[in-house]
Amino acid sequence: MYFIDTTYNSINKYGEELCGDHIEQINLEDSKILVLADGMGSGVKANILATLTSKIAATMLREGSSLEETIDTIVHTLPVCSQRHLAYSTFTIIKVFKTGVVYVAEFDNPAIFIFKNGQDVPINKIKKVINEKVIYESVFKLDEDSLLVAVSDGVIHAGVGKSLSLGWQWNNVNEYLRDFSATETTTNAVTGNVLEVCQNLYENQAGDDTTVIAVKIRHQETINLFSGPPKNPENDYAVIEEILRAEGKVVVCGGTTASIVARTLGTEMEVDLSTMTPDIPPVGKIPRIELVTEGVLTINKAIELIRGYINPGFNSKILAQLNENNAAAMLSKLLIENCDKLNIWVGQAVNPAHQNDSFPMDFNFKINQLKELGRIVEKMGKEVNINYI
Repeated sequence: MYFIDTTYNSINKYGEELCGDHIEQINLEDSKILVLADGMGSGVKANILATLTSKIAATMLREGSSLEETIDTIVHTLPVCSQRHLAYSTFTIIKVFKTGVVYVAEFDNPAIFIFKNGQDVPINKIKKVINEKVIYESVFKLDEDSLLVAVSDGVIHAGVGKSLSLGWQWNNVNEYLRDFSATETTTNAVTGNVLEVCQNLYENQAGDDTTVIAVKIRHQETINLFSGPPKNPENDYAVIEEILRAEGKVVVCGGTTASIVARTLGTEMEVDLSTMTPDIPPVGKIPRIELVTEGVLTINKAIELIRGYINPGFNSKILAQLNENNAAAMLSKLLIENCDKLNIWVGQAVNPAHQNDSFPMDFNFKINQLKELGRIVEKMGKEVNINYI
């Protein structure tokens, strides 16, 4: 069984408050459903059409409805435009099973892109006509070396009338993605990079709502984040050994915690001063530990970065900050790109610097901060467990 890694983001049409594209994602026990809908026109009307289409499709498919039933419901539910007398939204439905099997249904959106090891992967599509709409269905197997990308037509139209007279056509996008996927392995990088290219082609004034979805499968990656000394110092060695034996990578946040870990392992912590910034202390290095950072300031900045990353709308500034050489960026990127399950190990020894006398110990600053980190990681669709030690 695989972990299904998905990232998606959008750019609104220039001057519009609402995006005319909408993505609905539903996580099931054995699979994940994504629906990308592109409402006719732009702004409020397009947003309503796209939102209704994606929510109806995702909900009905989750409940086991057939594609025919789903499309029939969409056709008879969408509000009719008073000017054009049409109710229209294109869509791409993607259902990815944890076995790697993928089902796709496409209606009037650009065809999906699939790559493996930097090469195109051809797939067979079956043409269906449902309620006078031509739908293309496909079923195929995705493996760990594969990448699936779906886009709205804002990607294909990028640059029309500006930098590219005919837009960034499907074959051009395919060639770009093929080359990019050969060297870049994360869905986050794929969506961010494609949207950045589109912004440039549109000269920062997008002529259409523009959306990208990237999908990969991989074996689950676990991060064990240890912050704060254990309540009982006599348990230091046992706790650290338990964390090191746990499946996955270990991250240590906090100077005191890092010192205890280094002492327990019979080694010393090195400090990488090149990672220090005016606001964020430098990264440390301890053998067997994936990442060592300071505690409160670094975690607070990581929360800020991840919150900015998951907020709707494409944010090139946040993506740039995630690639900076500092502890908060490294922690954030690790949790975004290389973490499917996060185990937070919270030491309950009281640190006077982080304690507020008006709150009992259960609500001290450090614990609240780690809970907030867990909450925003959960918002990315990842499993989070908090252990108090």
